[in-house]
Amino acid sequence: MRATRAVIDLNKLAHNIKLLSQKAEGREVMCIIKADAYGHGAIPVLHSLVDQGYHYFGVATLEEAIELRQANDEISILILGGISVDDIPEAYRHRIHVAIHNLAGLEVMEKHGLEGLCHLKIDTGMHRVGFLPEDLPALAERLVRIKPVGIFTHMARADETDKTAALKQVTAFRQAVAVLEAAGAQFDLIHYANSAGILEMDLSFSTLVRAGIAMYGLAPSGEVGDERLQPVMQLLSAVSDVRQIDVDEGVSYSHKFIAERPTKVATLPIGYADGYKRNMSMKVSAWINGEMWPQIGRITMDQTMIDVTGMDVKVGDEVELMGEHITADDLAKAADTINYEIVTNIGKRVRREYIERRSDGI
Repeated sequence: MRATRAVIDLNKLAHNIKLLSQKAEGREVMCIIKADAYGHGAIPVLHSLVDQGYHYFGVATLEEAIELRQANDEISILILGGISVDDIPEAYRHRIHVAIHNLAGLEVMEKHGLEGLCHLKIDTGMHRVGFLPEDLPALAERLVRIKPVGIFTHMARADETDKTAALKQVTAFRQAVAVLEAAGAQFDLIHYANSAGILEMDLSFSTLVRAGIAMYGLAPSGEVGDERLQPVMQLLSAVSDVRQIDVDEGVSYSHKFIAERPTKVATLPIGYADGYKRNMSMKVSAWINGEMWPQIGRITMDQTMIDVTGMDVKVGDEVELMGEHITADDLAKAADTINYEIVTNIGKRVRREYIERRSDGI
């Protein structure tokens, strides 16, 4: 079996969701497990969270929602993103909640006589999808008639230290909710806080929060985080080959690395097809036998090379590529991206191994 694997510690997941639930101060917590639970494996993560008493889950697509419904017939599921309007009736057949965010979606609800099981999405500044606040007075009566159970917006800048823009969005959201409540809407669930919002914003106007990246132990940004969060995923592999090359010999495609001294090269069975990004080439390191060693040459589709000159290394030695010594943020910096992309891009060729939650329940 290929040595490359992602090790998912469900004890750390439990620790993180407990911390976020404490921050939520009694509000309902929606666990976001879109994108295969941010690369951690949607179904094992779902089962672990259900065992801990969580029952509301957020995803991005109808396909993700149906996968969860097939795994558990009792949970509540909300498709947060904008799905095809043709898929709305199918979602209702599976008792999946949908986000109604534009006139086209509203018209489908009306055409099929659908009501309840939906949340209204309000665009207060993200400008992706959602009803604009200024359009609500003209649509209020129609929106009330579909009996939405919830209403939400999404913060564009909650992950910044300066919360001015985020607070402006909350104010706009409050006003939008007031317009619809004045028209007769009754919302059980009002939500705007993502992970950054849970960690640092006033939640008093909300009845639900959405736990995403922080649930997996990663900070929402370089400006917002909590040192108590514990990263859930490790990315591990093992040395598959060791060879010695001479001065002036090159490594990998285009020989972007040329040896300036006799060099020992260890090869690892992981590459950009696994989510170990090509643009990290010669910017990252690997932890092998208690020491950090630089990656050399271009990262290829299936394999990566490490300079282990001077080290006693052999085929089969374990390698940490992300974990205790190398963070997702380290990889994100090398790839000029964010930690979200690092974990969600870990491909299906990388098998997931799970450390089961202890019976004492963190």
